[in-house]
Amino acid sequence: MSKHDEILEYIYSLPEGAKISVRQISAHLEVSDGTSYRAIKDAEKEGLVKTIERVGTIRVAPKEQYIEGNLSFEQVNRVIEGKVLAGTRGLEREISKFIIGAMRTDALESYLEEGALLIVGNREDAQWRALESHSGILITGGFGADAEILKRAEALSLPVISTTADTFSVASLIQRELYSVLMMTNVITASDLVIRQDEYVYDVFTDRNKEYFPADQMTILTEAGKFRGIIQSSELHKLGQKDAHTRISDIVASTSSTLQSLRQLMSWHQLNILPVMDEERTLIGIVHRRDVFRQREPRKLGGGINAENLIDREIRIEDNRIHLRVMPFMTDEYGSIAQSELMRLIERLTEVVLRSHDIYSYHIDTLNFMNIKLVQLYQELVIEGNILDLGDQFLRLEVEARSNDGIYSKATLLIQHYKEK
Repeated sequence: MSKHDEILEYIYSLPEGAKISVRQISAHLEVSDGTSYRAIKDAEKEGLVKTIERVGTIRVAPKEQYIEGNLSFEQVNRVIEGKVLAGTRGLEREISKFIIGAMRTDALESYLEEGALLIVGNREDAQWRALESHSGILITGGFGADAEILKRAEALSLPVISTTADTFSVASLIQRELYSVLMMTNVITASDLVIRQDEYVYDVFTDRNKEYFPADQMTILTEAGKFRGIIQSSELHKLGQKDAHTRISDIVASTSSTLQSLRQLMSWHQLNILPVMDEERTLIGIVHRRDVFRQREPRKLGGGINAENLIDREIRIEDNRIHLRVMPFMTDEYGSIAQSELMRLIERLTEVVLRSHDIYSYHIDTLNFMNIKLVQLYQELVIEGNILDLGDQFLRLEVEARSNDGIYSKATLLIQHYKEK
């Protein structure tokens, strides 16, 4: 074991909060001050120690020894903008676990496993231990790796990646990417809702001599499975007539169309069904209004609570009003209510007001918002919504956020709605 690794092992053995210094380490391990200084700096990059003004350098314990989630080695390398030193053949493999090497080498045994990624600094002993467990290696602090380690990693197709970032920054970047991937898997798209129902589809090539009974006011036209468009069901009989001018629209969704975009399309065009096709314009199926506008289970946060339930604990709904006290989780770093939380409350109030008018299928087309005063932490607030104008397809909603000393915010919403037939 080198002197550098010996110093790092000594730092790992110290309890959290223990003070360390170059002079103390040099005297205890009988090494030069320069060697101690470099080792302490590497330990700082790995998140093992922290220098606090007027306190000194102390041993800190990381909050997590490993990160849960699934990414490939290639994804991680892209996110951290690293350099692959060896094992390029294994980049496409999925990582089973991310291990932060902020512990003694012998303690790594209980964490390392095949397919894991060890995030560590310039510690050859830990790097060898990772390869023995068939784990990949991410070296922080801009360090390289010993030629023998790279040769062994290449033979095992285990990626060895180097980055100039420190361990804390790397862990934060990986956590952010994992969160983004998780959010994407929670997004509902047309591919989750698509169904195949032939009663909505008329093939102009094969169904011309068949008796067809439309299941909706609109019919989807295909030709040998390829999407051609949407037509009013009442216009179907004109398809084969000469000089007949039948209007065929091209309103369609792809499998990646999000739930919100589906709601917008169906509300805007007043549709019960919407065709879904692939990149080659082959009809995959349809999405139905009842599925698109069905009430969804709110997205859950990390602790198992969903954002809506968190807000529900702090609000009281009364007719077309929401009463609340602004809590810390609703505010930004300046202590004022965050715009995202205020928008969430306006959307919640919109749902309450529209349901009182038996409107369940709707889309917010336009929202104009104006802040008059800043809403502060722990301030009592009443948000009230009133429909100013209600038409067959559109309505105009006015929302005011008030406190004891007057109006704080105003919003006007133009909403397209669809009353179920």
